[in-house]
This record gives sequence, structure tokens and C-alpha cells, in this order.
Amino acid sequence: MATDYTAQAEALSTEQLQGVLHMHTQYEPQAVLAVLAELERRGVPVAQPEQLKQELLQAQEPPQPETLAQKGRGFLQVFVPKPHYFVTPILLNLNLLVFVAGALLGVHVLDPDAARLVELGANFGPYTLTGEWWRLLTSMFLHGGLVHLLFNMVALVNIGTQLEALVGRVQFVLAYVLCGLAGSVVSLWWTSPEVSVSVGASGAIFGMFGMLLMVLLLERELDWKSKRAILGNMVFVIGINLAYGMRGGIDNAAHIGGLLAGVVFGSVLLLRSGRYITQAYGAVGNAITVAAGALVLLVWFLQIPFTGTVRYVYVMEEVGELERSALEAALALDAAGDTYKPEEVLPLLEQGVRAWEASEVLLESVDDAPAGEEKRVATMLDYVRLRKLSYQLLHDDMAAGRPLMHPKQQQMMSAISHFAAQLQGRDPREER
Repeated sequence: MATDYTAQAEALSTEQLQGVLHMHTQYEPQAVLAVLAELERRGVPVAQPEQLKQELLQAQEPPQPETLAQKGRGFLQVFVPKPHYFVTPILLNLNLLVFVAGALLGVHVLDPDAARLVELGANFGPYTLTGEWWRLLTSMFLHGGLVHLLFNMVALVNIGTQLEALVGRVQFVLAYVLCGLAGSVVSLWWTSPEVSVSVGASGAIFGMFGMLLMVLLLERELDWKSKRAILGNMVFVIGINLAYGMRGGIDNAAHIGGLLAGVVFGSVLLLRSGRYITQAYGAVGNAITVAAGALVLLVWFLQIPFTGTVRYVYVMEEVGELERSALEAALALDAAGDTYKPEEVLPLLEQGVRAWEASEVLLESVDDAPAGEEKRVATMLDYVRLRKLSYQLLHDDMAAGRPLMHPKQQQMMSAISHFAAQLQGRDPREER
């Protein structure tokens, strides 16, 4: 006996009908057409109903064998935004474009160098924790090679085709960004005070899986047969990504952070709608949810310790930059020889003294250098202090019109050469 879908649709509440419509791919086309007709009868607005009707009517027709050209066009549809699949292809294309741009800039497509990824915006503790917080976001669109990219993009399309149709574009993109940021913050917290380079969209993608899990568990209208089908597919994709994550160098901390953030976001979302699937969430509620999530991440981010190898790497790089700035005076003096002009060199010497003082303060802050690097920090500190004294003496002699390279200055320069040789790994005796 044929199923009376019209009578069944009439017996459902408006919220239930909308829930079926949001998950129309999980139901028979005749049932969804009946739901669509009932919503229209009740005067409930539906997004692009005619297009949806055409899709449903075509779905009822017997499938015809696809030609190679049709299969190609079908594959390309993955990259094209559609009414119920809009944000996902945009994110997919953005990740692909960033990867291609990196390749054009010389980044290896299979095994990219960590230093190049840091240049492009990877999550790197010494930089992220010292003002370059934007790396928490940019790292979500970088990947550690083609295989890493493909795994993440397959997972993104898989979760996007299901979740975006349920919760809508706004909630999907808000959750994606928040979960991705959560993955980046947890990655930093987990690895600190060591140093690691973290890239990838997997934190955000695992967040989407966590969100979908809570939506299905808390939602009160969909039957468990439909839920089991979605959950089974989700578990399969998560399993593949977790298996890939068992390889060395995979940032599983970001996976966990994103997943937990998605669980929280999905729970809050369903509780806001009374455990019904809907896309009608208010702007005020969205703003409060995002603000609360961002505040939690900010507080957590600010609590990440800036110690150990992270601080050591940052300080040594900063000291290197300050040294390059300070040496402008020495280079100008060498270039001018005996014809130097005090009014030109004195400001450079003053600038150099300030740079050496800043370097001294930075090096004095390193009290937990990595094992084996304590001696290097001490040597660098002695070098910087001597450089500062040398510049101060040069400044005073030049300002008073006295000879510059007197015995005391020569003695300092000899000691500076000694420490410089040690820092460069040379035997100081070779300088004699």
C-alpha cells in the first residue's frame, strides 16, 4: 500500500516540517514534496522552493548512466556554491588557492619547509605569543603538503554537505572560525614551552564533526535511522583522519581543541532552539555566543606560558635584529674612515647604545634556556654588554674630539672578537 505522505505532513508541526526540509537528502523525494506543499499551504516561507522542487522531481526519475563529461561536471559542482551548500565550497576554494599561492612562491607541495610556512603565517609560538596573534587564524588555511590538504578537504566537503544544510550558513561559518581558533590555541598551550610549527584546517573541521555530533544527539525530532546513517558516515571520516593523525608531526592537540569547541558550540546552538533543528537564530544570540567563545579563547591564550624554548628562540631572533640595527653605526664609521662627520655618526652611536641596552634586557630575561644553550645565552650577554660599553666610549670620545682607537677601545674590540668567535662556533685562538 502506498504511503500517504500528504497526511503525514499535515500531522507534523511547522518546526518538524522545517527539520525534514533541512535534511531533505535523507528522505524520499515524495515525502519532501509533501512537506514542501504543506509548508506552502501554511504560508511558511521556504528558500528557493522552485529549485528544490526541480531537484526533487529529478531525483524521482530513474537514474541514467553518466557519461565521462557528466561525471566531470558532477565533480566540479563540489567547488560551486549552492543554496544549501554555500560556505563549504568557499572555504574549500580558499584553502586550495592559498596552497597554490604557496606553491607559486616556492613552497614544496609535498614536504614544505617549516621556515617557509612560518613566513606565510603558520602558528609559531615565538611569534604568535609576542604580538602576531593573527597567526591563530592564518594557520588554518595553510597545509603541510598535498596529502595533508587532500585529507582535510575531503573531510571538509563531507561534513559541509551535511552540517551546513542543517544549521545554515551563519552558524556554520561562526563555528568554523571559532573551532579553528580553539584548535590553534590548544595547540600552542599543549606544545608550550617547546617550539612547533602548526598549520591546517583540521582543528576547524574536527570542530564541525563535534558540532554535528551534538546536533544529532540533542535534536528531538529526527528518527534514529536517519541519525545513524549520518553518524556512521561521520565516524568513518573521523576514523580516516585520526589514522592519518597517528603519523609523526601531526598536530593532534589542534584536533582535540577543535572537536571540544564544536561539541560546546553545537550544544549551545541546540539549547538555544529548544533542541529543534532550525536556521532561525537571532543576531543578538549569535553575537553573545561568539563574544563568549572569543573571550574564553582570549583568556586561555593569555595564560599560555611564554617560557623555555619559545622565549629563547624569540629572544635570540630579537637580539639578532637589534644587532643588525646597532651595527649601522660601525658600518658607517668604517666606510667613512678618517673623514667621518661626528654629526652623522653620533646619532647612529646613540641609536646603537639603545639597541644594545634592549638586547641586554632581553637576554637577562632568559632564565630557563633549553639544555645546552645556557652557555650561549651567557656568552651573548657578555658580547652585548661589551658592545654597549664600546659604543658609549666611542660616543664620548667622538663628542670630545679625542682619538677613537686608543688602547682601551682596542682591548674592548679584541674581547668582542673573542666572544663573536665563540658565538659563531669558531676557536677564538684562530682570530690571533
